[in-house]
Amino acid sequence: MNRFTRPLARLTFVSPAVISSRSFATASATVAKHRWPSAARVGAWAVLGLGFGSAYYAWQTQHSVVLSEAATAYAGTVEDPETKLAFPINLQTGSEWKRLIGLGARQVSFMNLNVYVLGLYMRGEDIGALRQVEGWKDFDKREFLGDEKLALALLHQPMDVSIRIVPVRATNTQHLRDGFTRALLQRMREQNADWTEDQEMDVIKGIQEFKTIFINAKVKSNTEFVFTKTREGGLKMEFEGKDLGTVNNKWVAINFFMGYLNPKAPASELARQDIAKGFEKLMVSENEDKEKK
Repeated sequence: MNRFTRPLARLTFVSPAVISSRSFATASATVAKHRWPSAARVGAWAVLGLGFGSAYYAWQTQHSVVLSEAATAYAGTVEDPETKLAFPINLQTGSEWKRLIGLGARQVSFMNLNVYVLGLYMRGEDIGALRQVEGWKDFDKREFLGDEKLALALLHQPMDVSIRIVPVRATNTQHLRDGFTRALLQRMREQNADWTEDQEMDVIKGIQEFKTIFINAKVKSNTEFVFTKTREGGLKMEFEGKDLGTVNNKWVAINFFMGYLNPKAPASELARQDIAKGFEKLMVSENEDKEKK
């Protein structure tokens, strides 16, 4: 099949409407201009255009709110050296507690401006169970940092893994959402060479669902977002302890996290390095405990 008749190739043309959340009319005009060969595809993209465009405006009109400063207080914290923001050593998500692996600031390239700080968390029992996963028993930090294999092996396990994100300054959910979406679209473009149309459409629908879950809101600094790759393979999204919804798409869940753990273009190299260092300490400690027993 000619690559430029496939859905992802068309995404190259339609993505400005997707990322900018333009109206359905704009997306439809773009599709018509490029004359898709299948009426079914036009219909599918019409639905996607509507989801990315009109759904945003519906949220904007009906759910415009201001998200207040963080109300959650934790005992025991670690300070991010770049921003001086304090992150909890132990994070509660639902009824479970998770341990901080590593953290770091997300910086934009221009002047290294700090945008937000993120920390990766896992349950203690899941950290111990990692020793049974191929490549993790004798964890090598250089291998973890060098390619995606170990990170992907972790994310494919039936384990909850969480990322806590705290904005450094006032922002809005549209800005955060579009940054996350661009990262997912880039991951998609890098992987789609051997995908079928059904596989591509499934991922596109997952990204659409991810976008529509975000409420339209202004966000003050020092507020808490938590994204969890669930043991079932979904991506659960929370703000200040409130459940915003779950994207039931394994590809979206895994690749949201790989946006921070991949060696090619991570959203925060500072966080990736600290996460690798944290895993190294935890794996060495786990091995030493096993030897003593």
